[in-house]
Order: sequence, then C-alpha cells, then structure tokens
Amino acid sequence: MAEGGGLLNRYTGITRIVGSNPILSAIIFRPDMMRDLRLGLLAGLAVLVPGLLLFLLGLPDIVTVVVVIAIGVALVVAFGRRWHRQATSARAQQTTHLRSVIGLAASSGGMPVYWTEHAITPETVTLVLQLIAGLGLARVLELGSGLSTLTIAHALQRAGGGRVQSFDDDARWAGQTAASLKREGLDALAEVQVAPLKEIASGGRQSLWYDLPKMDPQARYDLVLVDGPPAWKGDPLARLPALYQLRQHLSEKGVLVLDDAMRGGEREIASRWQRDFPDLHFRMVDIGRGLFVVCVDKAALDLLP
Repeated sequence: MAEGGGLLNRYTGITRIVGSNPILSAIIFRPDMMRDLRLGLLAGLAVLVPGLLLFLLGLPDIVTVVVVIAIGVALVVAFGRRWHRQATSARAQQTTHLRSVIGLAASSGGMPVYWTEHAITPETVTLVLQLIAGLGLARVLELGSGLSTLTIAHALQRAGGGRVQSFDDDARWAGQTAASLKREGLDALAEVQVAPLKEIASGGRQSLWYDLPKMDPQARYDLVLVDGPPAWKGDPLARLPALYQLRQHLSEKGVLVLDDAMRGGEREIASRWQRDFPDLHFRMVDIGRGLFVVCVDKAALDLLP
C-alpha cells in the first residue's frame, strides 16, 4: 500500500511539474502528440492481446512468437506509411506557404507584408488574388479587415480600378487598417468602417453579426470575403448569416469565400449553405486554414485547385 502511495505521489509530482512548465505542457499535451500516444498504446495492445491469447490456448511458443512478430511488422509498416503521408503533406503545405509568401512579397510593390497567428494566411490571399485576376472581380465586400484589405486594394490598383468595402467590429483594428491604407496610398480604393456586432435572426437561429449600414437593394459585389465575426468569442457559427444576408448582393459572377473552413463550426456553416442555396455552386479548398468557396457561376470553380 505504501509502495502504491509512493507511485501516486511521484505521478502527482511529475504532473505538477509538467503542468507548471508551459514548454513541457505544450509538447506533451498538444493534440498531435496525444493522438500519437493513443495510437502507440493501441498498437501495443494489438500486439500483446493476440500473443497472450495464443499463449493461454497452449499453442507452441514458436507459433506465438511468429504471430506476434508478424503483427508487429504489419503495424510498423502501416504506421510508417501513415506518418510518411503526414510528413509529405506537411512539406507540401510548407512549400505552398513559402511560395505564397515570396509571391506576395514580390508583387506588393514595396508594401510591408506580414502575418500574425490569427491573420488570413498567405495561401488564402494568393487564391483570392487569383480569383480577382482570373474573373475580373472589381467590387469587393470584406467582413474583417487587415492585411487582406491592403493586398486586395493593391491588386485592384494594378488592375486599373475597383473598390473594397471592409467592415470590422474591432474599432482599434479597423483604425490601424485604415491608417495603413492611407500610408500606402490605397485609401481611394478601399474603405474600412466599424460595424459593431448586434443580435439578428438569420439562418434559423439568433446570431451576433455585423450591424451593417442599410445597403442599396441594387448594390452588387463580385467578391465577398468572410473572415469574421471571430468565432473565438463563443459562437462557432458566428459567420453563418453571411450568405443569408448577402446572397442578394452577389453579382452574376459573384464569389463568396469563407475563411477558416476546416474548423467544425465553418464545416457546419458550409453544410447549411449547401442545403439552403441549391442554386449556387460550392467547393471546399484545402489550403491555409481551409476555404469554402461559393459561386454564382459554376465556371468560376475551374480556377480553384
């Protein structure tokens, strides 16, 4: 009993040390590490249980050893292939990321290009700029401002004209984006307005969404970029109202892009949009943190990976 208590005390001590150390905690308890630990435990059981059963059945030791080794080799090969695919995929994503960063930096005309952890990814910006160039999109509505506002405005400037109307619920961030636009001489092409969140009924539920100014019923946008409201404020379906509120304002070649589409909330949003808008065309694109693209004209999907 004393030995068991000692083991418990040592385990508790180790847990406290790990929990109090942010670096150790991040390494040991990160999702991919926990997943690999679970897989390792399952693999161990997959080898141990058949071997134990064969031993209890009284089969010759050589048979038990051969079966256990065969199972172990099969598991090593299976997990090796799995981890190889994961590593290959990670390298491909890193390559795409670096190409996008280099491409944007080279085409930004000297404009500072930088990213934070929560900013729209370079891969996403690159795809959006390809859509703008390939489809001739000129009228842009953006929900959530920042680096994307500057890069889109710069792309429109190079294309000979257009307009970005950006809304942000964060007054401080909107002010910073507006100041950057002015500093880069892009304020004639883009405008950032503060739009606080208010409760609305949309998509069959109550949501906190942008308090947008009253729009002209005839107003049409070629591109709607949905990068807000932020889901971290507590509602994983915070961006659900976007298509319900703005469908009537999509032009004949209109495209709506939902960012962060690999998250559970955005996947549910994508499912509901597909259900409720059968006249539109959809595609999930696995770049950055995931994009869900909605098109009025099906031909626009040809430009997507």
